[in-house]
Amino acid sequence: MVSSKAKATLIAAVAALGIASPATAESQSYPWCIQGGTYRCWYMTRDQCEEAVNYHGFCVTNPDVARRYGEEVGG
Repeated sequence: MVSSKAKATLIAAVAALGIASPATAESQSYPWCIQGGTYRCWYMTRDQCEEAVNYHGFCVTNPDVARRYGEEVGG
């Protein structure tokens, strides 16, 4: 039989892994973001971003995406 302490440890470990998983899903960062209360950077092009907000939102470039000097983000 497994002790109750071992069960509690196993449950805590599984819960910790479950909590950590969503962060990895959002770790991918794309060049275009919807700016609202927070940045949601889920778009490869400005057109994708604008379409997502039905052309009534505010799309901005992702400040965390590295670019080469002088490089412009395509739309």
